[in-house]
Amino acid sequence: MENQKTGKKLNNIEFLRFAFAVSIVYFHLLHSALMPYTGDAEIYRYLAEQSKYTKYIVECFFIISGCFLYQSTMKHKERGLGEFVWGKIARLWPVLACSAVISVMFMNKSVYSAVINLCFLQSTGLATDWKGLNWYVSAFFFGEIFYFLLYKAVKNSSARHLIICLLAYFGYSLNLTVTGGEFGRKVVYGVFSLAMARALAGIGLGCLIGEAYEVLSAKWRDTGKSSQKKMWTLLISILEAVSFVLLIKDFFYGKAAYENQFLVVVLFSFLLMCMLTEKGILSRLISVSRLCSLGKYAYSIYVMQETAFYILKNTLWKHKEFVENNAVCCLGMSLLAAVLLGILTYYLVERPVGRRLSLIFLR
Repeated sequence: MENQKTGKKLNNIEFLRFAFAVSIVYFHLLHSALMPYTGDAEIYRYLAEQSKYTKYIVECFFIISGCFLYQSTMKHKERGLGEFVWGKIARLWPVLACSAVISVMFMNKSVYSAVINLCFLQSTGLATDWKGLNWYVSAFFFGEIFYFLLYKAVKNSSARHLIICLLAYFGYSLNLTVTGGEFGRKVVYGVFSLAMARALAGIGLGCLIGEAYEVLSAKWRDTGKSSQKKMWTLLISILEAVSFVLLIKDFFYGKAAYENQFLVVVLFSFLLMCMLTEKGILSRLISVSRLCSLGKYAYSIYVMQETAFYILKNTLWKHKEFVENNAVCCLGMSLLAAVLLGILTYYLVERPVGRRLSLIFLR
């Protein structure tokens, strides 16, 4: 995510993107991929129970993307629908295609499932396939296009805010009602995709946060008194730290997790608003970390995780005794393998192919 004033990446947000992508891989390791190879060892079952709500980090991804979408739309008001959609395809499709081809060639996945993925239809309600790990990409793709069109079509800010608020309320309430306080992906009542409802709700909320930050940052700049700015900096630091700790508790301490997972949305909204200011102590500490530069690999890490699991299944995880008796090492090595594969994919596929596809539209 970029700073609106400078156009530079926000290191704290980039760090979150990387950390969240790795956390999603961690969740899938402990709730599907690695578990058949652990011999039902107690340590793995314990870690899986503690991290059972880590999957809802996806809601944070949706909100971040909505905030970035708003900033990008305001920065490039001249951009048309064709350019926007092609830009998304150039950004998302190469890595998705790489993952789909590998899944068909080596992992015995159906061609139908691969085609659904490549057409951005998984979990949209337009196809019956909604269980793949990359379901997020399709919902994100169409959610972003919808809000881009909304900002182009509805110039009245009050009307636009009302539409976004209604969509966010409907999307979240539908999920929470159907799942009993959580979020889902399937189609309910014969027509509503919970995955698309999550995407529309999260991206819409992110857009509202982007607009709210724009207004508040203008007021901050107009505040001349240093004492007031110090007070706001202290308040931001406290709110940022508290919201971050409470999120970590929910994601990685399942025993004390919240009954209603909508709190993830609330807490992350506060955290994002604080991090956008870059004033909080936590943001400043994160921003000096060298890990911030890894944020650009987040998408490739997320999409290629299933391929990483396939490689690990045929290498590291074959060593049954090691896996069962060295949980920390095994998880650490598995996560590192997924990250390295994501980085490799970024340089071999995402960046070069994405750039080439982008140039096609400009010709």
